[in-house]
Amino acid sequence: MKSAAIVAAGIAAFALLAFLCLPQHAVTPAVSAIAPPANFHARVEYGMLILRGSLPSETSKASIIQRAGELYGTTPGKIVDELEVDPRVVSVAWADNISQVLPILGQMTERGSIIIDGRTIVVTGQVGGERDKAAVLRDLAPLTQTGLQLEDRILTGPITAGRSSKTSSSKTLAQAGAPSHKLSAPTASVAAALPQKAIALPMPLPKASLAKASTSPSLPDPPSQVAIAPASIQTRLNEILARSSIEFESKSATMTPASLVTLDQLIAELRQSPHAIIEIGGHTDKYGEPEYNLQLSRRRADSVRRYLTKHGLSNQFTAVGYGASRPLTVRENRAGLQRNRRIELVLKGQPEL
Repeated sequence: MKSAAIVAAGIAAFALLAFLCLPQHAVTPAVSAIAPPANFHARVEYGMLILRGSLPSETSKASIIQRAGELYGTTPGKIVDELEVDPRVVSVAWADNISQVLPILGQMTERGSIIIDGRTIVVTGQVGGERDKAAVLRDLAPLTQTGLQLEDRILTGPITAGRSSKTSSSKTLAQAGAPSHKLSAPTASVAAALPQKAIALPMPLPKASLAKASTSPSLPDPPSQVAIAPASIQTRLNEILARSSIEFESKSATMTPASLVTLDQLIAELRQSPHAIIEIGGHTDKYGEPEYNLQLSRRRADSVRRYLTKHGLSNQFTAVGYGASRPLTVRENRAGLQRNRRIELVLKGQPEL
């Protein structure tokens, strides 16, 4: 009897110990798994600083806002503050160093941005030369020294918008106004030997025209006068989306911070074709109710449309949701599902100008 009582007491004690200890161990991983990562996005456009992201503390946010005010002033509209403080966000070393690197955005000759997502920092923009770029990368040290991996998307050189058209026009003007004695000897002899119709030498411009051309400032062609082949526009849009897609939070139409880099590249491309008619198509994988997927894809496409128009694009955009009706692959592995969940930009035409 004593043995039975001892065994029963041992079993009861073991059961009580399991009841008290096991739930504590089971809950801890679940809590840590749902903690969202800190993220940050700063972008300068038309003299306006746009700040977005989720930070772990009010101290980090206050430091960033104070530095932004010192750099861009406190005039309403100069700074768009969409930063959020989320107590669930795990503390990160780089959050307190952001204010130190904000000045690099002022060194960009084109729209610049800094995006931190997870353990990566993506910097985009354009500077005047390699020396300027080296200075920007050096000034990023307060962030890279905290362990962030740098993805450098900084371009160097003068602004390229309209460069090819202007260069071509300048060459044509130089040829048209060039006196005949500038032809090399072999070229002149060949011209004399050929029939008159076989060569069309440019006629010299009148002196008044030459004087006007030499004194007029060289301006880039307006975008509306630059004809870009539709196939070329579509190819460039496809290339951007092939390199880096537009992604969203799970079951949401909220774009991830990393996706804003892709959108910024699309904006730069579409500025060269302001009259292109673009369809923004949203697509999902096959999991979920068809009607839900259709509505979700439509909301995501419309989210992209609003972002593009908010940044000044004059294109005619149409947002369409296709749900899972147009898969790119039937493979059901992770890569296949991610490929089917996508945003596509399709050129639908250009109006007659």
